[in-house]
Amino acid sequence: MKTFLIFFALFMAINAVSQTCWTKYIDNPVMEKGPELWDIIAIGQPTVLFEEDTIKMWYVGVGSDMKGRICFAYSINGTDWFKHFEPVIDVGGSAEWDCGWLDTPEIVRDSSGYKLYYYGDTAQQFAGISSSIGMAFSADGIHWIKHPANPVFTKGEPGEWDCTWVESPALEYNGISGEYYMWYNGVDTSTWKLQIGLATSTNGVDWERYAMNPVVENGFWGTYDDIWIGTPAVIKYDSEYYMWYSSTSTNSYNGVTEQFDTINICFAYSTDGINWTKHEDNPLFHTFTPPYDSVIDSGGPWAPDAIYHSSTEQFMMWYETFDGFCLAVAPVDTTSNIIQQEGTQSELIIFPNPAKDYINVSIKNPEDNSVLTITNSFGQVIRKINMDNKSTTIFDTGKLSPGIYYLGLKGNKTVIVRKILVE
Repeated sequence: MKTFLIFFALFMAINAVSQTCWTKYIDNPVMEKGPELWDIIAIGQPTVLFEEDTIKMWYVGVGSDMKGRICFAYSINGTDWFKHFEPVIDVGGSAEWDCGWLDTPEIVRDSSGYKLYYYGDTAQQFAGISSSIGMAFSADGIHWIKHPANPVFTKGEPGEWDCTWVESPALEYNGISGEYYMWYNGVDTSTWKLQIGLATSTNGVDWERYAMNPVVENGFWGTYDDIWIGTPAVIKYDSEYYMWYSSTSTNSYNGVTEQFDTINICFAYSTDGINWTKHEDNPLFHTFTPPYDSVIDSGGPWAPDAIYHSSTEQFMMWYETFDGFCLAVAPVDTTSNIIQQEGTQSELIIFPNPAKDYINVSIKNPEDNSVLTITNSFGQVIRKINMDNKSTTIFDTGKLSPGIYYLGLKGNKTVIVRKILVE
C-alpha cells in the first residue's frame, strides 16, 4: 500500500489451475531508485503500457524533500530502463488538494490521448486529510495537464466502507461503449480493512460507485487476505478480466489485529468485472516462497502491474521491492487456460440484482447435490435449497429487510458466492 511505500519481490513457480508459472528475472531488480534527487529515497507503484514495441512506465519517485511525484521511464525489453530526466507530474501548489503527496498512478489510453489517475493528499502520508483520486491528461504521456475538476473521485461518506481514504485505481477503457471501469482501494474507519471497489464513468471524470461495493472483499480472520486486499492490476484478455492484487494477513486475537503477517500476490478473474472469483490456489506467492534473495526479496511482493506483451506472447509483471522494481514473466497459454478450464465448472447467474420481490437463480453446468443458501451480512442462513440437479430456482426476497445479502452455491467441486442487494 502506498501509505508506507512498501517494496516487495516476486518468486517463481506459481501453481494455477493449469500450472501458471511466473519466472523471476535472474538479474532483478530491473530499476533502482536514484541517483537523481527526485527519486533518491524510493520508487514504487509502477503502471505500464506496451505500445509500438516500447514498454512505457509511470511510477512514483520519492525525492530528497520527502514528497512523492509521478515519474516516467521506457524500455524495449522490460529489463533495461531509461528514466525521463525529471518527474512528469509534480505535487500541487500550496494549499491545493494534492500539495503533499502523489502516488498510485494508473495509465489508460483512449481516443483523446492518455489519461493518468493518481492518489493525492495535502500532507505526506496522512490520508485522512484529503485522500482523493485526481486525473491528468496528455497527448504524449510526458507533458501533463491536471484536470480542472480535480479531484475527480473522493472518499466515501462517514460509515461507508471507503470513508477513510481511496487510492490505487486500476482502469479499463471500453472503446466500443465509451465506458471507463475503475477498480480502486477503499478503507473504512472502524476495521481499517483494505478492500477493492468498482466505479464507472462515461467521460473519465464523473464517476458512479457500484451499489454493492466492495467487489473483492477480505477473507475470514486467519486467512491469507483477512486484512488488506490492495493495489489491483486489471487487464482484459480474451474477453475475460484478469486481476492481480496484493494481500496481507494478520496475527490477530478475537478479530483484533496485533500485527501484519505474511504479504502475498494473488489472482482473481471475472467475466463482467463485477463478480470476481479468487483463484483456488491463492496466494500465488508470498514473502517466504523459495527461492528468494534475502536482500532483493526482503519484505514480500507488493503493487504488481501486468501487461500482455504481444511480440513475445507472454505476460510481464513489474512489482515493488525494497531495492527497486523487479520483473517476472508467464507464458500466455497457461494463464489463459485458467478461464477456459473454469468454464467447465458451475456458473451462477442471478437476475434481477438489485431485487425487490424475487431473485431468479440459474446454474450453468449444475453439479450433483448442489445447495443454494442465502445468508445475511452477519453470516446467518436465511434460506437453504437443495437443488437436486435442478438448473433454475426462484428466491422470494419480498419479506427480507432492505440491505446486502449473500447467495452461495456449493457443489462437489465448486463454491461460488455472489452479493445481492435487496431494495
